[in-house]
Amino acid sequence: MKFISYFLPQFYATPENDKYWGEGFTDWVNVKKARPLFPNHEQPILPVDNEFYDLSDLKVLEKHSELSIDNGIDGFGYWHYWFDKGHKTLEKVQEMHLNNKSIKQNFFFAWANTDWSKSWVGDDKAIIFKQKYSEESAINHFAYLRPFILDARYLKIEGKPMFQVINPDSKCAKEYILILEKAAIVNLGEGFHWVFPSNKDIKGLETLSFSIAGFPPGDVTVDNLAFKIKRNLQKLKLFQGPVVLSSESYLRSFKRVQLSFCDNESYIPCILSGWDNTPRYKNRGFLIKGRKSLLLKKQIDILKILRKKKPEIVLVKAWNEWAEGNIIEPYSFNEEEDFPSKVFKDLKNNNLK
Repeated sequence: MKFISYFLPQFYATPENDKYWGEGFTDWVNVKKARPLFPNHEQPILPVDNEFYDLSDLKVLEKHSELSIDNGIDGFGYWHYWFDKGHKTLEKVQEMHLNNKSIKQNFFFAWANTDWSKSWVGDDKAIIFKQKYSEESAINHFAYLRPFILDARYLKIEGKPMFQVINPDSKCAKEYILILEKAAIVNLGEGFHWVFPSNKDIKGLETLSFSIAGFPPGDVTVDNLAFKIKRNLQKLKLFQGPVVLSSESYLRSFKRVQLSFCDNESYIPCILSGWDNTPRYKNRGFLIKGRKSLLLKKQIDILKILRKKKPEIVLVKAWNEWAEGNIIEPYSFNEEEDFPSKVFKDLKNNNLK
C-alpha cells in the first residue's frame, strides 16, 4: 500500500500573490490570523516550533522530501495550476523538484482546472484568472508537462504517468483531455493514466486508462443530511457561525462511501487528515473536530477492514494545506503537539503492505 499526499505550493511570494492579496502574501497569512470562533475551537493551528517556511528555498523542499520519506509517504501530488497558452502560477516548487536530483521524493500532478479566484482569502466569486481550454493551450500544456513525466521520480500506474484532473466535466475539458492524451501517445508512445474524482461525469473518456478517486471532504459529506441542512442554512445566513462536524459523524459517512466502492478495483481511496477552513472563510466555513492523527488512523482501519483487496495506492489530503486544516506535517495547538505523518511511519514499520 503506497501513500501519496497532496502538496500545496502556496508558501512563497509570487507576483500574483503580491498583486491580488498584498505584498508577501502566502497562505501563512491566513494561518497566523486565525482565531477561535466558538468555545473549544482549536485555532490557530500552527507548525511545530513556528516554522513558517518559504518553499522557494531549495533546502526547505529537500527537508520536506526527507521528512515525508522518513515518515512513510511514497509521493507528493503537487497541485498544478495551468490556465491557458502557457499561463500558469505556483509552479516554482515543482520546477525545483524536477531540476534537483537531491530531492528524492516521487511526485505527480493534480491539475486544479478551475477559475483562479480570491478563495485564498475566502472570496470564491471574484475571478482573477479564467480557466480556458483550446487546442493550442493543450499542446503547450503537454510540452510543459513532458520533462516532468519523463523524470524517473514521476509516479506511474500500469506503466503510464499519473495525471489527475479535478474537473473533467467542465465545459470543453473533455476535448482538452483527449488532445493531451493524443499528444502523449504521439510523443511518448503511450498515453497517461488519468485520475478523475469519483463524483464527476466522465462520459466520453471511458476508453482512456483511468482510475476514479475519492476527493474529501466533499464526496464524504454529500450524504450527511444534517450537515447539508446546516450548510444550506449557513449560506442563507439563517445559521450563524461555522458548521461543526464530529469526527465520529465523518467516519460513519466515510465508511458508507468505502462500502459503495469496495468491489471497484479502479477506485483509489483518499483519506483526510482533518478539515477547518475558517482561517479563510471565518464564520462561513466548516470543520471536523478531532485529532488529526487519530482521524487518519481510523480511516486506514476502515480501509483495511472493508476492502477485499488492499488498495495499491491511497491518496492523502494533505501534506500542508494549513489554512484548510488538512495537514500531516507536525502541528501544535496551545503547545500540545500532534504528528499525523507518524501514522504512516508506524504502519510501514508494522510491515503493512
